[in-house]
Amino acid sequence: MLVLPDIATCADCLAEVFDPTDRRYGYPFTNCTNCGPRFSIIQALPYDRPNTTMQRFVLCPVCQAEYDSPRDRRFHAQPNACPICGPRLSVIDDQSTDYGSPVTHHLHVAADALARGEIVAVKGLGGFHLMVDAGNAQAVQRLRLRKQRYEKPLALMVRDLAAAQRLVELDEQAEALLAAAEAPIVLLPRRMDAPVAPNVAPGNPTLGVMLAYTPLHHLLLDAVVARSETGHSKENDGHSMEKGGYSITALVATSGNLSDEPICIDEQEAVQRLGQIADLFLVHDRPIERHVDDSVAWIAAGETRLLRLARGYAPLP
Repeated sequence: MLVLPDIATCADCLAEVFDPTDRRYGYPFTNCTNCGPRFSIIQALPYDRPNTTMQRFVLCPVCQAEYDSPRDRRFHAQPNACPICGPRLSVIDDQSTDYGSPVTHHLHVAADALARGEIVAVKGLGGFHLMVDAGNAQAVQRLRLRKQRYEKPLALMVRDLAAAQRLVELDEQAEALLAAAEAPIVLLPRRMDAPVAPNVAPGNPTLGVMLAYTPLHHLLLDAVVARSETGHSKENDGHSMEKGGYSITALVATSGNLSDEPICIDEQEAVQRLGQIADLFLVHDRPIERHVDDSVAWIAAGETRLLRLARGYAPLP
């Protein structure tokens, strides 16, 4: 039996997340049979919910009905969940955690921190990312010093192709690769006017860019852009000024670890190991069974070449 890879949020689920009339509106862990976590949550074969880290979350009657109906898009979707019965979001600040507050509260707290130039550790699909405003050179430098990654390029995350177009040169092949279900980091020629701090990829003609690939990432980037455009950012170096405020186009999204250490996958471990790096932790209570790095690809001689085969591809050969 094949174990399937983790797949980026599909268009149908993303539409539900941003539809105010949908019961999953604003829910960071929305998924269906066509998308969501797989490899990162499976604990044993066969691939059934009791053999995944979702076993602790008992399906509510509505989610159970979806799961049981062959005509439903969520038929036997093992990570199926909703705000009533699924994983919850929280912020850890000064060692305190609150899973009871609304999702929007936690997103706004994290978005405000990023707009202030702080470093936020985000528990995502296969582990933690360390995130910071990519246009803020001082914030990027703090991240480099604390993470002890002094020169290597840092990956960027944007919310859609329009945002990616502001950073790198795109053609149809590059757009298709960025927007693919695997959603890898793609190395692409940087635009001369890209609103990115010089120390994100010093002296490098390319930028590594990926699209948001989980509902949590989509919601966080949406909140970041909305909050930054209202003028919340207090520290920047003038890369992009819109609507009277500083607009964040991209977030640095580098692995949640010190250089040469494994990625953190557990929030308690992350607080211990990343406490000297991150100013804030945005976490959730869905356990990650195994860490899954972001895949890295580029286009050479018209062909897609994988430099790191991980999320979206692994464990398939």
